[in-house]
Amino acid sequence: MSDYLEGYGAGDERRGRMIRRILLALAAVAVLGLVGYFFLRDYSEKSLAKHFVAQLNAKQFDDAYRTWGCTDAHPCRDYNYARFLEDWGPNKSKSGWKITDVDGCPTGVIVTIGGGSDAMPLWIDRGGKTLGFSPWPECQDKKWRWKQFFQKAS
Repeated sequence: MSDYLEGYGAGDERRGRMIRRILLALAAVAVLGLVGYFFLRDYSEKSLAKHFVAQLNAKQFDDAYRTWGCTDAHPCRDYNYARFLEDWGPNKSKSGWKITDVDGCPTGVIVTIGGGSDAMPLWIDRGGKTLGFSPWPECQDKKWRWKQFFQKAS
């Protein structure tokens, strides 16, 4: 008679452990997905900005102008090369350019590039990966500003 009740409830325990493991795995995948999304959503735009800054710091202004989107095939009508050199040329930043801030918006990314006392916000379009001057220093949509909150708190 003891053999009959010996395995009673063992299947329920196994099923409970399996359900618990599946739920923990789903929660871990969801957390990793969210963390990956928030850290990697602006990756390609940031790498384009880093490439542009590296070209400026290496004094490769022709290449930087092409990265801006102005080529012989598609010239920039209102932003010629002489104007580009006025904004980004060797006389503009003595200490070198660097990325000081990145703010992701729904349709693009605002990357602030600083060089000495100058800080220029650039707009990088998510769809076409084009560079341009941003009309705003930060995104205009409603969102939580965690970085600014913690910078002001300290």
